[in-house]
Amino acid sequence: MNLTLAVPFFNQLNEVKGILGLLRHVTSTATEWLIIDNGSTDPIETFFRHTLKPKRLNYVMNDNNVGMVNTYNQIFSLVQTDLVAVLHNDVYVYEKWWDRRVIHQFETIDRLGSLGFFGSQGVGPIGQRIQDPEFPGQMAGCSNLLEAEQHGLRLREPYRPVAILDGFAMVFDMQMIHAAHGLDTRYQYHHLYDRDLPLTSLSLGYKNIVLNIPCHHQSGVTANRHEYQAWIDRKLKMKAGADAWTHDHNSHLFYEKWKPYLPLYVEKDFSLRSGLKNGWTYKGDAILTMSKSK
Repeated sequence: MNLTLAVPFFNQLNEVKGILGLLRHVTSTATEWLIIDNGSTDPIETFFRHTLKPKRLNYVMNDNNVGMVNTYNQIFSLVQTDLVAVLHNDVYVYEKWWDRRVIHQFETIDRLGSLGFFGSQGVGPIGQRIQDPEFPGQMAGCSNLLEAEQHGLRLREPYRPVAILDGFAMVFDMQMIHAAHGLDTRYQYHHLYDRDLPLTSLSLGYKNIVLNIPCHHQSGVTANRHEYQAWIDRKLKMKAGADAWTHDHNSHLFYEKWKPYLPLYVEKDFSLRSGLKNGWTYKGDAILTMSKSK
């Protein structure tokens, strides 16, 4: 199997040069880089071609910021490898040749559809993470983040089967993506796509895992910046609050789309939990009927 590493951009180059330099250092030369530049004024192409110089580089410049949902589908349309890893540009990866271990998982786990660096075994009706806690009050999630314990449990095993992932780092089998016809275009710009794609993977009979890659997500380099907030307000012709509107819109769409199948919990053996536990009544493998009902 082979892999494309896709990194979307919307300015903020100076904030992430060191992060990208590290990513270049720990990524094997066999991996192709795909940079989607959403109308940046920063010299993104120059930095990649003349400073980072990955061996295999495909740089694509959009005239304007098309938003995360459209960017994902653009990535899916351009990828020609078996797998695609989509990483935010503010993700520190600390493992040398992390991409080789990612490929190994897809080669050895039957019907692995998606893989991430953070996720949870369960998901509730509005997309909330659910994780059996190790102690009262523990956050819901599992990872090998630098500060994993602040966000949930730290993975000690090589990987953990999960229901959903976090969008800062997700890897997909392109056969699964083609079967899913990409990301649902009813979602607006940003939010909930990282719940929808892994659940789509499960609905098609694939598996999802969190891999214990040591990493750190700086977070908010693009989406929380005034530049992005002003852009999305203009895009949706609002004076303010457009990003919050897209979150509410996408949350409603997510709920209506997935409510017959949630809550859902993936056990450590990849089976789907049924019955009552920790206040949730799980619906077992009902999600597997979704594709049959279309």
